[in-house]
Amino acid sequence: MRTIPNSQVLLVEGYNDEKVVEHLLKNWGVSFENHFKIKQAGNIDELLKLIPRQIKESGIKTLGILADANNSFDNRQQSISDRLKEAHCSTTSQLAPIGTVFSGWKGIRIGIWLMPDNQTAGELENFIYRMIPKDDSILPNAKKFIDNIPVEDRKFSNKKLFRAYVHAWLATRKKPNPMGLAISAQDLDKNAKEAVQFYKWLRKLFEF
Repeated sequence: MRTIPNSQVLLVEGYNDEKVVEHLLKNWGVSFENHFKIKQAGNIDELLKLIPRQIKESGIKTLGILADANNSFDNRQQSISDRLKEAHCSTTSQLAPIGTVFSGWKGIRIGIWLMPDNQTAGELENFIYRMIPKDDSILPNAKKFIDNIPVEDRKFSNKKLFRAYVHAWLATRKKPNPMGLAISAQDLDKNAKEAVQFYKWLRKLFEF
């Protein structure tokens, strides 16, 4: 039986985040199970609560924090920074577009990545949107379909527009898949700029 390294943990909000990480690494020839454990919090509030607990857990050496920036990058960064301070960890005032890694309490390695690019507001779907091939001919039609839905009939807010674009586009694939599986199906481009930067951040943080 393969042993999961409990000393190295990546905190994520939910299932889709875990699967995107899993399939992105798989397409780079890496099995994450050999290097770190992924822990789903369920939502951002629970993830924030877990940060100080996880840092103080016995045997922890590396902790990665993966969350959506959502509507305010600065607010999300501040929320995470506040939780880190509870565990006697201070983060940098500005997160890096290549991902942030620093030494925290008792030398624990801490890494932060806020979707989509560690710099701007957005979420996992914004990250996936940027992995859609630049020359894809279906995306303009998927966007047109969403854009033509009358505002009064929409069940989503304008802040979730890119989520709608991505899932409309995914529905047009030969075999419609969730976001993670769409990476392994090579419907998405693992060489997209943000995807490569995110992959390099994981490698730097967990040293593989």
